[in-house]
Amino acid sequence: MIWIDKIKEAIDYIENNLFETINTETVGKAINYAPSSFSNIFSAVVGYSVGEYIRFRRLSVSAEQFIKDNISVTETAFRCGYDTVESFSKAFKRLFGYTPSQFIESRPKYLKFSPININFSLNGGFSMTRNLIPGLQKVDWSDTARQNEFVKSVVSALNALGEKLDYDYVCAVSGSAFRTSFSMSTDGWNHGNYHVLHAPDIIEHTFKMLGYKMTQYNRGDYERDKKLITDSIDRGVPVITLEGVINCSDACVISGYDNDGDVLLGYSPFMYIGDDHDEPHDDTGYFRKSSWHDGFFSEDNHGRIIIIEGKGEKLQKEIIFADTLKIIKRLTEDVNIAPGQYNGIAAHSAFAHTLLGGKWDDNFEPYLNVMCNYKQYLDSQYAVKFFDDNGRRDLADIYREITVFCTELGKIIPQDFSAFDMFSEKAKLKPFCDVLLKISGLEEQAMGMIKLTE
Repeated sequence: MIWIDKIKEAIDYIENNLFETINTETVGKAINYAPSSFSNIFSAVVGYSVGEYIRFRRLSVSAEQFIKDNISVTETAFRCGYDTVESFSKAFKRLFGYTPSQFIESRPKYLKFSPININFSLNGGFSMTRNLIPGLQKVDWSDTARQNEFVKSVVSALNALGEKLDYDYVCAVSGSAFRTSFSMSTDGWNHGNYHVLHAPDIIEHTFKMLGYKMTQYNRGDYERDKKLITDSIDRGVPVITLEGVINCSDACVISGYDNDGDVLLGYSPFMYIGDDHDEPHDDTGYFRKSSWHDGFFSEDNHGRIIIIEGKGEKLQKEIIFADTLKIIKRLTEDVNIAPGQYNGIAAHSAFAHTLLGGKWDDNFEPYLNVMCNYKQYLDSQYAVKFFDDNGRRDLADIYREITVFCTELGKIIPQDFSAFDMFSEKAKLKPFCDVLLKISGLEEQAMGMIKLTE
């Protein structure tokens, strides 16, 4: 098999010229093989691109030299082909979990990337597996009108399975456009009011309305949870986690894994916030998260793993609307969805009364709570089209009014931490609270117009 021999030649050439200026083109020419064809065959046989293989080998050899020899990090960085020490350090940490200086100081055990030998089988390289689903839709906050992490994660995951879903429809049909939750934690302000786990009915309802079967698992044994995720990724199906795995996240979409699942890859808006996630991102743009089973995901064992089992019954439009009306009523009127939590009509009032009657030493806390809760109010706009499309102009008109008031909330208290002084004088908060109560009244009116049928 000529192509096997050519790959062997390429690996030998790379090893003999590891710290020279080499790339796919130079290696292809050295073995007299068209670079483009050689690149595809190399990746298929070896499991890594030529560039990845060279990078992993250079970094692995550098790690050995850091332990055996007293060599300079700066010298090594340039020897490995990096323009700056900083870019070398990031690549080194991404591979080994330590910066070069940390590695030299602690001399930890590490996974060595050995030269690959080919004899109709692959040996060497990392003994741990990596797999990912490429090209998932980003989950971030770049769209200031669409901030719901759970909705975005569902859209990203299902679109990767061939659906053509948009945020606006999923936000409405899931019930998210009609949800407002408010509660105070034992420590004071609960900035996670908007997390979908505070309205668990939404989760199963969302997938059912979109025609998918899912199973939700509470955080459990590490090996079990890891297998749940890696098995799903190996099937080509993204996973959604709730309450992590990136700190503070309502939801993350998991698109891949590395190191046999000890490292997860995916998207979350909090991946871009250093205080919540300081691990360098993967080359694909996905986050990389080690120790993902710990931290925020493990607090009070709140972490959840949503496994998408496959397609379920495709519901008719009339059934989807009728079932969604039921969850809308529950989310808006039922104060007992979760212990100690106000919902819908009651949540607006509780939020207003807390802002006007509460006490705080630090204006940052109530201001942050206003900004976090505003994410929920933003979504009310997507109720309008949902009702119009289902022939309920009367309810659509009510939610048009609600949308106007929700927009006004963002104008009364700017959503950019520029109005801290307002939280020092309750009188300045009263217009905001008055609008909350108007929204509460309109929702009560709307619920009176919804008559459910069995």
